[in-house]
Amino acid sequence: MTARRHGAFARHRIEVRKSDGQREPYSPDKLRISLRRAGASDAVARDVIADLEPRLRDGISTGKLYRMARSGLKKRSRRTAINYSLKRALLDLGPTGFPFEQFCGRLFEAMGYVVTYNRFLQGRCVQHEIDIVAERDGQRLFAECKFHNRATYRNDVKLPLYLRARSLDLAATGEGRHDDFWVLSNTTYSEDALAYGECEGLILAGHNTDHYPLTRGLINQHGLHPITCLGGLKVAHKRRLIESGAILCRDLIDQPRLLEPLRLEERQRERVRRECNEILDRGKVRRESP
Repeated sequence: MTARRHGAFARHRIEVRKSDGQREPYSPDKLRISLRRAGASDAVARDVIADLEPRLRDGISTGKLYRMARSGLKKRSRRTAINYSLKRALLDLGPTGFPFEQFCGRLFEAMGYVVTYNRFLQGRCVQHEIDIVAERDGQRLFAECKFHNRATYRNDVKLPLYLRARSLDLAATGEGRHDDFWVLSNTTYSEDALAYGECEGLILAGHNTDHYPLTRGLINQHGLHPITCLGGLKVAHKRRLIESGAILCRDLIDQPRLLEPLRLEERQRERVRRECNEILDRGKVRRESP
């Protein structure tokens, strides 16, 4: 029996262990969909899956499965591998929600909005703190950023119900006037949450929605990859950079001094800068392509 045939047979007996400890059957279709969403062709997705399946073992963690898939993509297309890593990179912006909030603000700025953070605005009944207030050409939107440390976390209907009540209270005053109310999350929403959000006019953005700004398209278009995408830095280094205010890869190009406190050797600094430039150059190529 060939390795490929053995992998196809063995996968029916393999369970994957999720970050919350629960197990579920390994699904090649689910993996293929995630690879295709990152931009991999059908042929590349098939090759990546065929290469990794003989190495799967029962109880493999979702994290290890992700790393194996990303490694297989990287051998075939570094650009696609970076796109595949975006979901994980947003999760790695934690453990607090502050960096994710800053990341979301940078996305709105890329769309031409003037952004302010953590504004206190008076509603009809009570005062509200808004994560992001974004303004452009007379349009004003509010955004709440919901960061979670577990990729499996799903925002349920209670979230949009609560935020709709806040939106209504704010809209009743001149100070709380807004054209749109956004909810941005680094995970997903339940079907009820999505249905309620659409019914009530809330804009829910996350990994299972098509809304800007949390989409690969916008991130690629403007070169807004978070520094947690970088493979040439240790986790501790990324954490120190985030604490110093560096959220995007482009920050390390625009402000090289941000790397100085890490006390990296020159060859390490050059490798990081080169990786950042590769990411930004790929974004430039995609923007200029017809």
